Amino acid sequence: MWRKKKALADSTGDPLAPTDPLTARENQMKLGAKSRTQRIFGSVAGLGRRFWWLGLLLLMTGWAWLNPGVMNLALLGLTFLSRLLFAMLFMVVQFGALFWFISRTRTVIIRPGDPKQVTFADYWGQPHLVELVQQWISLLSYRDKFVKMGGQYINGLLLFGEPGTGKTLLAKAMAGEAGVAFLSVEGSGFRGMFFGMDTLKVMTFVNKARKLAREYGACIAYIDEIDAIGASRGGVMGGGGGMGMMGGMMGGMGSGGLTRLLYEMDGIAEPGRTERIRGKIYKLFGRPVPPRNWHVLFMGSTNRPDVLDPALLRPGRFDQIIQVDRPDRVGRRAIIEGYLSKIKHDPEQVDVDGIVADTPRATPAQIMSAVTKDAVRRALFAGRDLVIQEDVDQAIQEQLVGMANPVREMDPLQLRQVAYHESGHALIQHYVMPDQRISRVSIIRRARGIMGYVLPVDTVEIYGQPLRRIVADIMVALAGHVCVKLFLGEYWTGAYSDYQQARNNFRHLAVLGYFGPPVAELGLDVKELRFSDDRVEKIWLRLEEQVEAILIQHADEVEAMVEALLEKHELSNAEVLQILGKNSIQVAVEQGLELESVLEQMGVNPSGLAYQRREELPTSETAANPKASTEVEEPEKIKPKRAKPQR
Repeated sequence: MWRKKKALADSTGDPLAPTDPLTARENQMKLGAKSRTQRIFGSVAGLGRRFWWLGLLLLMTGWAWLNPGVMNLALLGLTFLSRLLFAMLFMVVQFGALFWFISRTRTVIIRPGDPKQVTFADYWGQPHLVELVQQWISLLSYRDKFVKMGGQYINGLLLFGEPGTGKTLLAKAMAGEAGVAFLSVEGSGFRGMFFGMDTLKVMTFVNKARKLAREYGACIAYIDEIDAIGASRGGVMGGGGGMGMMGGMMGGMGSGGLTRLLYEMDGIAEPGRTERIRGKIYKLFGRPVPPRNWHVLFMGSTNRPDVLDPALLRPGRFDQIIQVDRPDRVGRRAIIEGYLSKIKHDPEQVDVDGIVADTPRATPAQIMSAVTKDAVRRALFAGRDLVIQEDVDQAIQEQLVGMANPVREMDPLQLRQVAYHESGHALIQHYVMPDQRISRVSIIRRARGIMGYVLPVDTVEIYGQPLRRIVADIMVALAGHVCVKLFLGEYWTGAYSDYQQARNNFRHLAVLGYFGPPVAELGLDVKELRFSDDRVEKIWLRLEEQVEAILIQHADEVEAMVEALLEKHELSNAEVLQILGKNSIQVAVEQGLELESVLEQMGVNPSGLAYQRREELPTSETAANPKASTEVEEPEKIKPKRAKPQR
């Protein structure tokens, strides 16, 4: 059988055909030697293809070594290449340094223990806001238990309110109270000269926040005036942030910065590069990856939440929206006492309640500036070591109506006209709006172009009012112009702002249905509504007639106030009351009548059902409830000092 196979193989010539073991082994050795040789030649060819330039360089070097002309040519080429390489490297470094420099954003960093750190002990006047954010602050302070329970932090808090209400101070106090880092930036700081710089600045800001959070356990990343970066894209909802590429290249900011901010807020819980590497190392050694124990809380502030992009306000980004409003009377007292404790003042000569009464609707920033800056400055240049009440009063006037800028040697007739104008305002204010107190009357020109002013202040915080009070405010606005016409015989200039205020109040009344149901032109915006001019004109003229009648009835008081203003140029509340006497509410207080509210005269109308029902109470029920009997009689007992025409 073996011989037959061998013969068959010899006849076919197939080397792979079965043959004897010795022949097969020899054939395999020949094939192995051939394949090894091929591999060696293949490797050498691969090296030649890969490093041919090295051989060429060696050849050129040898040629240049042997031929001086070639050597000079080679040196010139190397010099040109080195210069070109240096120029390219210089441009790369220059542009890199330029982009690094212009991508830097001015940030404020307050670390735990920093002297600039503030806490809730330094945040006065808004205890309800402190209670509102206290829970989230406690979660930043006690992170371990919250993480072990599987809790997820909120990503952001948005503070909105009028300028100067203390939004930034609240964010700083939150960071200081929690003992975490605080990183702050202006929203306009993300703007860049070139396209894409806003995105780069957002990334740099978030990276700083992450680094501080890893170092201190948590970080509050605060963006002040966030509407500068978060305005609605494409002008939706009143925004206008979509500038596109050309906007960014020409110094504006497109939507790239906002898009990047949204991405960073969504991905703040995702592990970073360092965390991923650490996780791989833990898994390599078979150990569980520890949970993250740090967090970045984004906070923003704005006074125009209506222009922010809706994507920025959805849950998961800015989860909570908190309104920071002006402080009420109790809050103002705490703020004033807090700032007075920081300056040297005479407690015997500073009336805190008087300052509170003179600053209705004042913001914490205005109070801080008046007490710690303007009042101290006035006391220092007056040669005193302590601040007194007069310093604070004048500082408040500067905050509200500007610094005094008196006109020297003003024409006497023009000055008298200003005195008549302000006296008319003050007298009508005194009698038709007795719920307000006249803090000051002045004919001294102020820095804002005001030739004179009457400063009334609310004796109670006003959150809702009867429409008759708005009508009374219109009468006060018209009084200055009418008084000048009445006493000087003709109209003068100077009533521009007064008439603008009267028109605004008439519009307010029209929207609230004072002239009838405001159903005309329902499809228009409130600013575009056109109400019936004939009805408004009739009421305007009737109010002017009433104002003129009151001024004629109290002409002696008007003349007395004019002479006092020409002599002193400025009158305080006590000096005004000395001339005008007490109004109806002040008389009622002196008589010991208990008023439920200073608005009772203007807000409790005998035609109202509540008044009529109290009048119809049985005698037995009235005896059991003495307060009801008092409430019925009060509107009849409280009379103004002098009768005035009724509208």
